[in-house]
Amino acid sequence: MNKEKTPLIATHPGELIRDELRERGMTQKALSLQTGIKPSILCETIHGKRSISIGVARALEKALGIPAHIWINLQTQYDLDSANILKRKEDLETINITIPASDRTLIKELSRKFGWIMI
Repeated sequence: MNKEKTPLIATHPGELIRDELRERGMTQKALSLQTGIKPSILCETIHGKRSISIGVARALEKALGIPAHIWINLQTQYDLDSANILKRKEDLETINITIPASDRTLIKELSRKFGWIMI
């Protein structure tokens, strides 16, 4: 049995690149020039539309001093989390629970109060 917890959302490593740039006061363009990563590839990676490849991880290591294996591990964790989130969603969709009418009002009120999303 898998005892690891699946997060509600997966964090793409591009978000961490964005955070790192912000902390260093660096622009995407400057990082692109320093690493040789095409601006379009860097932009797509930062916005979570492209995975971090070995080449990008190595370029980030040289430019930012963060080891390439860290970037690869972050990408792998994102991929695993995304797959687990999808599986959980699919598993929940297969569960068919009928809630008595008397309980629906309570559930709706709790949903409103706590911001739950009814599936």
